[in-house]
Amino acid sequence: MAREVTLKNSQVIRTAADLCSEIERHIPRIKAVSIDIFNTVLERDAVTIEDRQKMLARRIVRTMSDRFGIACTVQNLQQLIKTIENALRNNPANTPGDTPYQFADFAEALAGALIKNNAADSTALTGRIIAHMRAVETEVLLVKTGTASILEWLTHQNLRVIAISDRDIDPAHFQSLLEDKGLIAHAGRIYVYPECNAAIPRKQFFEFLLQQEGLHPHEVIHIDSDQRFNQRPLTELGITTVLFDDAADNRQMQTAHWYHQLAQKNAFWRGRHLLQLIRPAAARSFHYNYGYEILGPIYATFILGVIEAVKKYHIKQVFFLAREGELFMKLFNMLCPDCFEPDQIPSAHYLFVSRRSTASAAAYRGLSHEIAITPLFNPKQQGWYSIFQAFDLPPEAFSAICRNHGYPEIRQPIADWESVQFREMLNDPDFQKIAQQHAEKNWHLLHRYLEQQHFFTEKEVAIVDIGWNGTTQKFLQEAFGQDENYPHVMGLYFGFIGGRKYQFDSKKNTLLGILCDERNKTRPGDIFSRFEEIFEEGARALHPTTIGYQFDQQSDRIVPIFKPLSGDTKNTESFTNQYINEIQTGVLDFTSEFARAIDLTGYRLNDIKPFILTLAERAVAFPTTEECNQLMQLNHSEDFGTENTMNFQQEKLHGWNALLKPGNLYRMLKSANWKYGTVSSLGIPGLNSVLRLFDLLKSK
Repeated sequence: MAREVTLKNSQVIRTAADLCSEIERHIPRIKAVSIDIFNTVLERDAVTIEDRQKMLARRIVRTMSDRFGIACTVQNLQQLIKTIENALRNNPANTPGDTPYQFADFAEALAGALIKNNAADSTALTGRIIAHMRAVETEVLLVKTGTASILEWLTHQNLRVIAISDRDIDPAHFQSLLEDKGLIAHAGRIYVYPECNAAIPRKQFFEFLLQQEGLHPHEVIHIDSDQRFNQRPLTELGITTVLFDDAADNRQMQTAHWYHQLAQKNAFWRGRHLLQLIRPAAARSFHYNYGYEILGPIYATFILGVIEAVKKYHIKQVFFLAREGELFMKLFNMLCPDCFEPDQIPSAHYLFVSRRSTASAAAYRGLSHEIAITPLFNPKQQGWYSIFQAFDLPPEAFSAICRNHGYPEIRQPIADWESVQFREMLNDPDFQKIAQQHAEKNWHLLHRYLEQQHFFTEKEVAIVDIGWNGTTQKFLQEAFGQDENYPHVMGLYFGFIGGRKYQFDSKKNTLLGILCDERNKTRPGDIFSRFEEIFEEGARALHPTTIGYQFDQQSDRIVPIFKPLSGDTKNTESFTNQYINEIQTGVLDFTSEFARAIDLTGYRLNDIKPFILTLAERAVAFPTTEECNQLMQLNHSEDFGTENTMNFQQEKLHGWNALLKPGNLYRMLKSANWKYGTVSSLGIPGLNSVLRLFDLLKSK
């Protein structure tokens, strides 16, 4: 039960519920509640004054570099900030009755010290510094858990809420803070104690407040959170004082401080420290929570890596590929304002392209063996039929050629695609001629679509995708890589598994696996390949797959053609979409908090990646019972060369009886798409640990 202690003429209350109960007890006689907003309603996150100075310094360093081309270090700028702050506070020209220095005073002094010989640039920098100061103050402040509901409750009780600050803060900025945090609607009046006169005792300040509000002392309750707060002046006036010391928030802050200390001693804990700064979301559905707690951190970390690569290589155009790119672009747009100057943010475009829509164009100059066999890597491939379907080629046009080369049944799986028979058919001039003829129209349509999306306007562009093999990037190279205006394409991938070892022209292509890259063989980055489908499903757009393009006369533009959904695919996606939408809502809500936490800490990809990879390993290899049950209800449809639907429900094992048939168990595990989910469904403690150990030993 919450502890409530009576201290002379004040009380200490530990929970928001008890605070409302205490105020309710006085409602018959009170008309207003005054609240010291800072620490009571708004609290500064687990950061010190030095941390805030460093945050400001990082922002100004970025401005100096990106906008003015002037290099300076965070350390030097932080020292300059301290010097100017001390000089302004200790200025002998200020009298005890003066208003404390405002943001503009500090910004003008700092800009003048940084840019001495250019008045126009100094003025422009002053404006940016003021904007940064306001942003930092907003970033470090959080609405304490439950206090927003308290203010709303007070409003419903027809009580006047008087917002007070006794900090050196610009009153206009104080008001904008309340607006930004969604509190202004509940604040009737705003008072900044030093604004009246820093030398006026607190008793006189409250006398002034009562006079301004037309209130008697007994009609007001004052809420404060500082236990060092001297309540005697208010007691002498007859104002009841309540000290609110929120136990839950205290624990949150203490834990954050603890992880901060761990992070300073061991870099691995930086990711955990970052997540501790992100407040838990209100409990919702399983899928929302999974998006907020699991996929959100993983996706947001990926996009942080994308942004770092874009900045490093000075990329001006970033293209996000359908379908996962729709979510990734939203995350990119959310994080960019904290990483770029406003006029330096690169252009972000969503491209309706897919393996399917680029494959046919890739055959325009001939269907090479390297790309022709791509659909055959699918264990459910149907031989030449899968190739024709993937590259949008009519099977009937090749029936005679197939028979001539010993393939009377085109749906027969092909086990040896390195055979002389396979290569002879692929190299048949008639085969290549028909393939090129059918690819020509698609090549021109895709080329026009990419032109209208400005894909060819820069010398270097980035494409962002879930990745795995870089197949779409390979198809684009095959289709347009010989053109003079084809840019250098930097593929920024969630993961680069490299199962298909395509040959890329290094002058035209760079491929980076942000979270995992098989070329580096890092652990536990390999975990993504153990359940690729959840990362694809969690990010995919709700629109169907792009399968081609057509000219739209109304808009005079090339528009995508989407795969018509029917049968199992339609049922699968319709059923799954509701859950995907919940997952992505959680991801977006998390990323909003992630942006703030990154700004607070200054952490970069390599700081948080080790812990985030551990989170991914936990999610894939060691799912909870609820995660296993819920995720195995999802289905994943394939549309490149096959029309298969992965039904994870069919991969579940029911009870220990499965161990009595080891042969069946082995075959199921061998073919299972999420082996850890299948093993976890048995419910045998420790079995997933054994599988993970075996997996790691086997993959060495």
